[in-house]
Amino acid sequence: MKLRKNIIFKIIILKQFTCLYGGAVWVNYGWELFEHVTNARISSLGNSAIAYDINSSAAAILNPSIINHSKKKFELTHHSRFAGVVNSDILGGQLFTQKNTRLVYNILYEGVSKIPNTQSSLLDWGMDGVFNTKDLGEGNGVLDEGERLDVSSINFFSQHQLGVHFAFMHNIRKIPIGIGTKLLLYSLDEHTAIGLGMDFGVIKNVKKVNLGFTLKNAPSSGLIWDSGTIEATSPTFALGMHAPYYFKKLPLEFHTMSGLDISLRNNYLNNQLQIGNINLNSSTGVEIIYDSKIFFRFGQNQMGSGTGGLGLRWPAFSLDYSFEASDRDSGLGNNHLFTISIFPDWIREYLKSVN
Repeated sequence: MKLRKNIIFKIIILKQFTCLYGGAVWVNYGWELFEHVTNARISSLGNSAIAYDINSSAAAILNPSIINHSKKKFELTHHSRFAGVVNSDILGGQLFTQKNTRLVYNILYEGVSKIPNTQSSLLDWGMDGVFNTKDLGEGNGVLDEGERLDVSSINFFSQHQLGVHFAFMHNIRKIPIGIGTKLLLYSLDEHTAIGLGMDFGVIKNVKKVNLGFTLKNAPSSGLIWDSGTIEATSPTFALGMHAPYYFKKLPLEFHTMSGLDISLRNNYLNNQLQIGNINLNSSTGVEIIYDSKIFFRFGQNQMGSGTGGLGLRWPAFSLDYSFEASDRDSGLGNNHLFTISIFPDWIREYLKSVN
């Protein structure tokens, strides 16, 4: 326990040092990998499981305190979008589980290929499309009407992100309190960056209703580029509620949940509600469980897209599927996620019984 405390203390000191040293540029992006790369079960619930312990290591990314489960398992999720141009994966599991302490990990990856670079392909010849006539728009560096791109000079590059997320949870007076530390490696064409961030979370049961709170990127998350530029991301808040209902005479469970993300800097056009500099985005989810083996899920995420999914569980493994409808503004197509979870303890005991 003393060794673990020393490690956590050193991580906190490193985090403070990277955020406070040198000048930083405040941005609204950079850490999306930890927001939209998740597993099928969380996605099908609209990413609203901030206060719902779904027995998944990936849930610790939403709230590092909801890892109170003791049964070990490994999870692998693959997600491919836009005809294979964008691919993402997440692998997670438990490092150790004790009575009041849990430590889980998640390894996340996302790659975007075939990104066109058109910086040097503009034929900036003006509105008449003829070189050196000195007409309106020629040489202004803007794609005007009548101008075009030189297809032969367009080249392509790629983007890769690799993230590692560790969540440590400890019960203090029967209240789970979690700390999440995340490391991000970023590659964009020929440029690279490394970043460190930290999240805090807590969950509390009040009259059979679970309430969750998460503080992300606290006090800020820093991304340091090879050029020396430091991009700092301001913290955001998330509130969640989970209300379960168990039928007495039927092997049926009914779980409703909701989440609310609060940001002071992320001024996106698709924010659901904006009050001054405060941006609010809500999410909802419903999960129906039959006999702890069959799962039906519905929800709506922070982008306003409808979600749904199905889960099947066996003693040795489980399979989860998620469907996410196209974003209401982009119309870029639907998304499908698949997650497989393996329970190593059951497999180990089964092999022992056979031998």
